Amino acid sequence: MDWPSWAERLEHALGPHGDFPSFFAPGALFSDPVNEPTTDLAAIEEMTQASFPDWRQEITWVRGDDTGGAFEWIGWGTLGGTIPIELHGCTVVDVDPHGLITRWRDYFDLHQIDDQVTAHSTTAERSATGPEAST
Repeated sequence: MDWPSWAERLEHALGPHGDFPSFFAPGALFSDPVNEPTTDLAAIEEMTQASFPDWRQEITWVRGDDTGGAFEWIGWGTLGGTIPIELHGCTVVDVDPHGLITRWRDYFDLHQIDDQVTAHSTTAERSATGPEAST
């Protein structure tokens, strides 16, 4: 399996107009820190689109063999379309003999999101109470 080429195609598939489900075998399992393991990829896509309508991801490192691989990534998007978020994570996948994903496991720290939302809220509050707010 040519993992660097696979990762490049996946980056496009993870974008707002990509075809993420095409990477999965029927019945594949998806999980991340937000979602329990599920085979409902459509629900995962809907939730991601609702949370980050402009989500995009860069894969910075990938390794694997014929049975699976792992990759590190940096993702960007605007939470709810308003708060800019940068998220760093790692994904582990199992693949079938055709290179389709049978199990996807995302790992990332939800505190990264919380910290950025808090920083954004603090900045917004300061702006609202600054000198411009009284004019």
